[in-house]
Amino acid sequence: MKHFARVVAGAALVGGTLLSSGVGSADPDQPLPQCTVPDQVVGKFLILRGTTPPTPLAPPGDSMVVVRFPTAESLQYMVVGTGVWHDGNYTYTVPEPGQAVIDSTQTDTPEPITYSLALRCRDHVSGDYRYTLGDSPDPGPEHQATYRFQNSRP
Repeated sequence: MKHFARVVAGAALVGGTLLSSGVGSADPDQPLPQCTVPDQVVGKFLILRGTTPPTPLAPPGDSMVVVRFPTAESLQYMVVGTGVWHDGNYTYTVPEPGQAVIDSTQTDTPEPITYSLALRCRDHVSGDYRYTLGDSPDPGPEHQATYRFQNSRP
């Protein structure tokens, strides 16, 4: 997951239009979405796609990450092109309509790596997200990324 954290920090460290780490309050200038996020993610696949600006943690360019949720507490993810699945634990919450948060810890590294995905829907299966690694600062507005949920393997 350390590789994921580095790649995703740059590749999926995105979504400046999304929520900050305090997702519990709505931005009055940002109306609530008229769409939904899943009530639960067990058995689903989450595809994360973004364009990464140059950062110390990752090179610039397009990236794609596939996340699968085999149980209510465990996930696996792969940076597309690496062919390597990484293991982690997660919690999934829906703090407000149209918004979800996935807090995760990568468990297949010598030291656990924590990260969070804050999602905001555009329609019932896709939207924008922000990736935050541990205690790292929030990404800037130049970081953009999208997600898509699907029920079958990509």
